[in-house]
Amino acid sequence: MTRRIFFFLLMLLPVLMASAEESDGNTYPTAERLFYITRSVNRNLVCYDVRLANGRLDTRQPMEVYWINREERMGERNGLNYIQRKLAYGYKVVSKGEDRCECSLSAYPDRTLTIERKGAGYVCYMTIDGQRALLRSLYVKTASKNPMSVEYVELRGTSTLTGQPITERIRK
Repeated sequence: MTRRIFFFLLMLLPVLMASAEESDGNTYPTAERLFYITRSVNRNLVCYDVRLANGRLDTRQPMEVYWINREERMGERNGLNYIQRKLAYGYKVVSKGEDRCECSLSAYPDRTLTIERKGAGYVCYMTIDGQRALLRSLYVKTASKNPMSVEYVELRGTSTLTGQPITERIRK
């Protein structure tokens, strides 16, 4: 019996580790949240919330991007600096439509994000593992000796086709 329990716990370990990597605590959700980024460097979040103008998507600046501190000053919110916006966590509007737009992230311009209305709110879609998916979060694993060097980025979302969780790990 002890052997079976040990084997079961051993098999469950990767699932528990993946869950810990994803959020590692409170993600301070908001009604406007489209997705967020967690990183291996620390527990802080980079949050992407939808920006509205008169109740509709602001297609000039569709997302508000900011940090949430989850270490020294729990819950404190800070804006991105110029370098963070331009090279890492910023975005560029690629195309605009009626209450919808496509953007690309500064650090990964090869994939587009589509922001559009769904029900009473807005969501962000992205292709994950070849399927259209509702983007929930990204996890950035950096090299242990050089936090500026990315080992991989893991995209996490929900497949629009199956409704099931979907992930894709992108190595640079």
